[in-house]
Amino acid sequence: MDLDALSALDPAALRRLVPGFVNSYFRDDAAIATAAEARVREVVEQATDDELRETMAIFGSVGGEYRPYEAAPVLRRISRAYIPVPCGDARAEGLEHLESVRGRNQLWICNHLSYVDTQVTDALIAKGGCDIIDDVLVVAGPKVYTEPFRRLAAVALNTLMTAQSSQLQHNASGLSPREIASIAVTSMKQARTWRAERGPVLLYPEGSRSRSGRLGSFLRAAARYARGAEVIVPVAITGSENLFGYDERMRPAEVTLTIGEPFTPKPGKTAAIEEARERIAGLLPEAYKPDPATPVLR
Repeated sequence: MDLDALSALDPAALRRLVPGFVNSYFRDDAAIATAAEARVREVVEQATDDELRETMAIFGSVGGEYRPYEAAPVLRRISRAYIPVPCGDARAEGLEHLESVRGRNQLWICNHLSYVDTQVTDALIAKGGCDIIDDVLVVAGPKVYTEPFRRLAAVALNTLMTAQSSQLQHNASGLSPREIASIAVTSMKQARTWRAERGPVLLYPEGSRSRSGRLGSFLRAAARYARGAEVIVPVAITGSENLFGYDERMRPAEVTLTIGEPFTPKPGKTAAIEEARERIAGLLPEAYKPDPATPVLR
């Protein structure tokens, strides 16, 4: 099912097809796939026709501009319904740290293993009863909007679409370095506005998923997102690369999400993200810690 076909579905077709569409992305455990499908079906059956029409209008419109997009409530409920199923009894650890900085201007920084990292973060924090997650904006590259299953996930979240760095080998946007820089400046301003007026911003400074699972170098330009933040919140995730890997299929996995102690950023152009990286490394088990030969920034 392509993006146009999915966007054109009427409410009756959505109720009939979307649960099976989600199921089709699961592998290796039929019971888990069936349970996830049942949860999705419950959500779409409870949604009104107007809610489903609005959802698909949002689904069909995202990704055309470099700007913030607010989550579609029905898709957020769908994501929070099926993501915990293959995660078993996973819980977010350290939610008390989020409560300690509630209402403050904050930037969350996390390691990056999978396209579902933010879905897992969203679902597990919501599962823990912390509503701060409802107002989190995640900085995302254009690729998350380009494929139906990814876009379903993206529209379940508040996302800020920005251009991917020209340093990344997989950047195929066709934009010039000057155009990428211009979009990046605008995105940083939009992120600061969101932090000041709405809630936290979540950033993955590695810029792309780790191929080895180990924490990689941070993009030096990511430091600009920390400007104006009162506090930085380090976040560490593990196991999501097994939950949704490079074959882009879901499977049961042992996932952890750990919220570290927030800290006040120190002066210096890159001091905040360097300290965040160090703190994230401290939250990760040995297999996910950075290779000593990997530079801190690039």
